[in-house]
Amino acid sequence: MAAKKIEFELCPGRNIGTDHPCFIIAEIGQNHQGDVGIAKQMIKAAKEAGADCVKFQKSTVLERFNKKCLERPYNVPQSWGKTYGEHKLYLELSEDAYLELQAYAKELGIYFSASAFDFNAVNFLEKINVPFFKVPSSDTGSLEFIEFMAKKRVPMVISTGMQDMITVKRVYHLVKKYHDNFTFLQCTSAYPVGPENTNLRVIQTFQDTFKDVPIGYSGHESGISVSLAAVALGAKVLERHVTLDKSWKGTDHKASLDMSELTELVKQVRIVEASLGCPEKKMLDVEAPMKRKLGKSAVAIGDLKQGTVLSKDNMSIKNAEPVGFLPHEFSKLKGAILTKDVGDDETILPNAVEFSAETSAATGKFVAVVLARKGSKGVPGKNTKILNGLPLVAWSILAARKASCFDEIWVSTDCDHIGAIAESFGAMYFRRDPMSALDRSSSKDALLDFVGNHPDVWAAAYIQCTFPTQNPDLLSKAVSMIRADEFDCVFSVGRSHKFRWTPITAENKYTRPLNFDPSKRPRRQDWQGEIIENGAFYMFRVEELLCSGDYQSNRVTYLEDFGVGQGETVDIDTPEDFVRAELLVKKHCETYNLDDLIAPATGEKYRQMMMMEAARTAAAQKVGDTPQ
Repeated sequence: MAAKKIEFELCPGRNIGTDHPCFIIAEIGQNHQGDVGIAKQMIKAAKEAGADCVKFQKSTVLERFNKKCLERPYNVPQSWGKTYGEHKLYLELSEDAYLELQAYAKELGIYFSASAFDFNAVNFLEKINVPFFKVPSSDTGSLEFIEFMAKKRVPMVISTGMQDMITVKRVYHLVKKYHDNFTFLQCTSAYPVGPENTNLRVIQTFQDTFKDVPIGYSGHESGISVSLAAVALGAKVLERHVTLDKSWKGTDHKASLDMSELTELVKQVRIVEASLGCPEKKMLDVEAPMKRKLGKSAVAIGDLKQGTVLSKDNMSIKNAEPVGFLPHEFSKLKGAILTKDVGDDETILPNAVEFSAETSAATGKFVAVVLARKGSKGVPGKNTKILNGLPLVAWSILAARKASCFDEIWVSTDCDHIGAIAESFGAMYFRRDPMSALDRSSSKDALLDFVGNHPDVWAAAYIQCTFPTQNPDLLSKAVSMIRADEFDCVFSVGRSHKFRWTPITAENKYTRPLNFDPSKRPRRQDWQGEIIENGAFYMFRVEELLCSGDYQSNRVTYLEDFGVGQGETVDIDTPEDFVRAELLVKKHCETYNLDDLIAPATGEKYRQMMMMEAARTAAAQKVGDTPQ
């Protein structure tokens, strides 16, 4: 299923989000020094640098600040007046100036907008029909102001400096009441800000939290490196302050890019975007010449006559001309028949090979492997503990036998007693390397040990011993999917209907939802739930395990297991699980008619073995050495 598009039209004819180029805003702000002529120079320079939009800052000074703030003395090097009010009034462009600059930007072909710092400014920007409102970080926490702006249903670019996640969520839900056309920008309100305080990972947090909103970045750092990293992380809007001269009077100039830096930023952003490419790993057309030059192919060992059956003994892999069967197709050739002579060291070409009906890409055995070690972190002796009359390990063996789809069924264990049980129930016993049976060992360690000792196995089903309600029909279906070369791994899943939250830690006292939106909490009966591994089985091609080090790689899919009843499955890890499993296993046995497999297994050989084990246990108890 194609990924949902997260985009909207920010400016006429210009969408942001999804696969659209990053929208680059040149924030002129008040770096125009209160001069319309300088403002025009900056608009032209931003256009020449390749920016998509120029943005100014609009406020009604007498509305925005109170009397004491306006009358405060402002005797600093950056001041344009004796008081703070005089300073702000000097830098504030008139409404006529805005109309003049807007017309000039339109003439040059660059979008024009502004931040609004008060209600009158919002109304003015709406009147002159700017394509979007910019919400400055200082006003993002003013919910009344946000709602006033959102009600106008004009696209919004919302900076989040000086805010926390709770506030941003409130803004999200508030704006959503009126429209969907808005974006959040990660921002740190310091001028300039050091890279250690830019917190670009918030971009990913926003992407995970606000899945239907494009996310961007507003930067106040020096240079362009951090901004490029933001784009690489997925920022779809990038805002940077710009200036004609960093030495000019004003606090923003030092945190701004000059026009040569803006030009380089735009250039590098487009390079970064091009380099991101697509998420699918595949051989590209540009690699084809090198593939022909360096790629290896199957070649003949010795002169091979027409009718020769190919095997690993008469083929080799070399850099060859012309190119033929590639290394990953080597196993496919085993068992194929030559339809013409192939000379020593020559490439085996497709037109020289015939695959008979018996020949398959899958050459070797497809086996079931039950991992059942002696030790257990949760329940001592768990794998031999009696469940519904049989040792726990027996139920996985019986399910594999009932599936009737495996060439062989193996139990990999470090315990001879478990091995004897396995053989009595119709499986074969592999004594695993003790190092793969430690508490710290992984199932992958045990599987690598097994396939390393069984080179004739091309595919395996890792069947979980602690999952006694294995579905034989599902096992058979998964095997057929692997055999048909549709997938490299098929595993079993169930569904979870639990609402999950992040853990509370010493560093973070707040929690947040992981898999749902609290404002849109679904009813459990209406929610399909989350797909989760239930650990019942993992089918895989051995080649994938050996090549990738993982049995869930390349072409992976799952099958959903509902058990003997809707959702009635059990994975045994605690003593309480055995109690719950008793009834389920009984129903499971009846559902899949396993009785016909149990009778022969509980014959004389099994009874004798259990008697011997009981005698051994009694003898050990006399000397105080109870076996585990």
